[in-house]
Parts: sequence; C-alpha cells; structure tokens
Amino acid sequence: MTSFAHRIERQASSLSSTMVLPEVNSNNFFFRLSRFPVEGVETILDIHSSGDRIFISVTRFRKSIRKHYINSKNSEIVVNPKIDVEISISEFNRNEPILKDITNNNIFNLLSDLSTDINDNHYFIFFTDSHNCISSGISNPYEKHNEQWIRILNRSYGSELAPPRRIIKRSLISK
Repeated sequence: MTSFAHRIERQASSLSSTMVLPEVNSNNFFFRLSRFPVEGVETILDIHSSGDRIFISVTRFRKSIRKHYINSKNSEIVVNPKIDVEISISEFNRNEPILKDITNNNIFNLLSDLSTDINDNHYFIFFTDSHNCISSGISNPYEKHNEQWIRILNRSYGSELAPPRRIIKRSLISK
C-alpha cells in the first residue's frame, strides 16, 4: 500500500513541469525537490544542466493537493476538482548556493525517513548526475535535525525566486 506522502508526491509530479533527464554518461544533471508542507505552498523545484547552461523550473500549486486529497478521502464533495498550477522557468546562475549542495557526492548519502502520518511535512528529492541517481524522502526534517536535508530545503526557498512567475495551467486532478 502506498503511503499518503507517496500519493501526494505522485499526484503533484503528474501535474508539474516535465522532468528533463540527462542522457546517460553526458555529465549533465537533473535535480527535483518536492515540498509538501502542512501549511504553505506545495512546490516542486527542478534544476537541470544542459551543456554549460543550467535551468530552473518551479511548479507551485495554487490550491493544496493535500487538502484536496483529504477532502475527497472523507467523501466530501469537491466543488472544483481543478488545481491551478503555476510554472516558472528560466536560466539559473551557476553561483547559486543550492548547486554546491546538490552536485557534490554527498547527495548520494541523503537519508530517507518518511512517516505515514497525514499531518506531517513531507519532502522528496530525486537527483541524477547521468551516471548515478538517488530518490529519497523525509518527513519533518527540521524536527529531526537532519542537517543535509535542512540545508537543501533552506537554499531551495531562495532559489525558487530566480525565475519570473508567469505560466498558470489548469489541471484536472485525478481521484
């Protein structure tokens, strides 16, 4: 059985910007951070390289996927099953602090520690350097004092401000 955290991550990924995975052994990278806090904006941050250039894509969910899921699970009628999705894309500065955290080999040691509690903050990371990859998730990293997760999360909030906010797409959410 899939946990609540995995279900909202799967739903959000289906509505987010496209993953731009690098060719095998190309020395390019792709990083995805999915944030599902109990309070606040659910966000997916993608950073990828293409040759000498780096790009960032930020997907923000204008309505909570978590709340939609909880309401539909409680058999409540969802008046508007559409989720507004804002996608912002731009080139990314090579000097951004988050790049040091995601492109060093320590990222492959990132621990998973997901809970099954519906009331926890859930975060997911996927990273590939075109040779190896990691997929990891954690719940409540600040309470667990997981420094590596906290560093990446804190840096992600500044990084997501890089692209101008511009595209809103309406998506039907599946039940």
